[in-house]
Amino acid sequence: MGLPAHWAPNDLLFYKGDQFPSRYKKGVFIAFHGSTNRTPYPQAGYIVGFIPFINGKPKGTWEVFADGFAGVDVITKMADAKYRPMGLSEGADGSLYISESKTGKIWRILYKGDKDEFGAANLAEMEKRKLKSYIKTPLEHKDKLAK
Repeated sequence: MGLPAHWAPNDLLFYKGDQFPSRYKKGVFIAFHGSTNRTPYPQAGYIVGFIPFINGKPKGTWEVFADGFAGVDVITKMADAKYRPMGLSEGADGSLYISESKTGKIWRILYKGDKDEFGAANLAEMEKRKLKSYIKTPLEHKDKLAK
């Protein structure tokens, strides 16, 4: 499976826990450190992505799992990003820890919803995040730019 160019994937974690809905089991989380050289386009990445796996193989496309690290909508230079995800770790309870390299902050992510209710509507909302300038591929969604 291809990943977006210049996003600097810095860490992978194959998830084994039960903290998140079952679709995350045995899939892979990816810490994207973010780009530094996409000029003239905005810099991109600065997220934690997820790729579902079925029978040991990637299935579908990559997804945005954790967002908000950029802190701004358009990143013209890497220094504009508030945080840069760097490392991933799974807690004993299945929670996900995310470290970042700019300030040394560490986040712990827990799932507090009903795991059995998680489904297509949740994934559709997450997919909309790919329209943000620091996530979308240049010239992707041209019809949206024309409006």
